[in-house]
Amino acid sequence: MRLKTFTAPTMTEAMALVKEHMGTDAIIVSTQDIPGSGVRLTAALDRDPDYGDDEGPAAPALQEQLDAVEAALTRHNLPERLRIRLCDLMGRETAAASEQQLLAGALDEIFDFSPLPEKNTPRALAFVGPPGSGKTLAVAKTAARAVMKKRKVAVLSTDYKRAGGMAQLEAFTRILKIDLLAAKSPDDLKARFGEIREADVILIDTASCNPYLETEIGTLREFMKAVPSEPVLVNPAGIDAYEAADIANAFADGGATRVVISRLDVAARLGGALYGADSGNLSLCNVSMTAQVADGLTALSPLALAKLLIPSHRADTAKPSFSEVVK
Repeated sequence: MRLKTFTAPTMTEAMALVKEHMGTDAIIVSTQDIPGSGVRLTAALDRDPDYGDDEGPAAPALQEQLDAVEAALTRHNLPERLRIRLCDLMGRETAAASEQQLLAGALDEIFDFSPLPEKNTPRALAFVGPPGSGKTLAVAKTAARAVMKKRKVAVLSTDYKRAGGMAQLEAFTRILKIDLLAAKSPDDLKARFGEIREADVILIDTASCNPYLETEIGTLREFMKAVPSEPVLVNPAGIDAYEAADIANAFADGGATRVVISRLDVAARLGGALYGADSGNLSLCNVSMTAQVADGLTALSPLALAKLLIPSHRADTAKPSFSEVVK
């Protein structure tokens, strides 16, 4: 027997989810009113609707893995529809070596993984995002990695309004012994870019941008048009899923196609950030798991992400270390 839970604003919508994902033969086992979220239904089915009668239900060991993975996704506050899509993909498997590998296969089907380049970049990488997302730290970590690989690095900053913004970045670049230039307008950015365009890697630390103000998104677009650049969204973990989706969609409109998930050192739940990437159609590239610049940004792959969502041999609330994820 296969059990699944569904959450929706109303009973009608919850029943529609049951019918969509389990068919008309599903039996409602329990219902529960969730304050502020609507209704939660638990439905049961004697066989998986994706297979014929001859296939039979999933093997007990696989079913246990499926249940454990679904529980992990629920702990990460992954919104219902995305969680169901992942579970449906995993339910089509016949065997998996581990829960992490089972989940990795489904993640690979839904998300695009495109880590930040480690070699010379033909365009500047411009880190964009809302206030406090960790853009400056992401710039510093990317610069440190490039310096360690013997690349010639230069950094531009358009963050001239925030108190202490330039000072923080200046401290990083001084230690790394790389150029730091400031730009207060798109024309200024174009001029400064011309001075350092021979660098192997050019990074831009942009000013914080309110995703709900079209004027600020428009200003960001003007800066990005001034030089050959790729905007990379820095979106923090641990925030509301629909907030993350709004942020992702706004910056996707501003030209971003990839997202760095930040602040994993102070957040235990990834559901919001993943929902944002899915909603904004953004490729997952890297994560920031520590405030230490030397530790860099960890490149994401389906298995690396699965290890973050389901830590090995840990308590449910534990998070893997930087070294565990990159193994």
